Amino acid sequence: MRTNFRIAAAATTTLVAALALTACGGGSDAAKASDNPSAAAPATGDGQSPAAGDSKGSGSGSSTGADKHGTPAKSTGKTGKKPSSGGAATDVPCTGAKVKLTATPVTRPINHILLTVTNTGKTACNAYDAPAVGFSNAQSPIPVDKETIPQAVVTLSPGASAYAMVRTQGEGDGSKAYNAGQVVVYFRGKVGMESTGPSAYAALAKSVSVVDSQAMATYWQSDLSAIEAW
Repeated sequence: MRTNFRIAAAATTTLVAALALTACGGGSDAAKASDNPSAAAPATGDGQSPAAGDSKGSGSGSSTGADKHGTPAKSTGKTGKKPSSGGAATDVPCTGAKVKLTATPVTRPINHILLTVTNTGKTACNAYDAPAVGFSNAQSPIPVDKETIPQAVVTLSPGASAYAMVRTQGEGDGSKAYNAGQVVVYFRGKVGMESTGPSAYAALAKSVSVVDSQAMATYWQSDLSAIEAW
């Protein structure tokens, strides 16, 4: 009986020791897991934990991530186009100081002179209204045909020209005529029909016969064809 009791006691002791050893081994694995939490976390498709992926997104690749989330790119403010300066508006009237005047008798219509003013300056000017035309013996500028008013003010860029036609006489009615070899043009200002600035003179290639009561001028035009048949 004593022998059986000792065997049973020894077996019990061995079993307790084995259980204690197993318990100690399990505690060691848990401790290792708690010391390395990334090892215990589930891996992502590329073998990285979610924490590692978040860290990469907030690092050097953060600007790319912002673009993917719809953050608009910063504008440089440059369009690559230069502002255009052609046809700029101006209030400066054309005068004899800014233009060159030529006066050319034409064959058709008869008894007509073509006036041309060309901007010789470096800035634009406006040929307002109509030229105030005078001949060598005229006491006052000749009348203007109001039916020739252009749709807009004629602006002359440097080197550009404007045109006006002058009728020197009409049908013979017994009015006294005189010969003129020179034309003088006075220029209009922006307001009213007053003259402004110095006048311009042009010599005619040959003298023309003028009847003051029949003489008339057109308004300045940017297109010669508008008055060629006037």
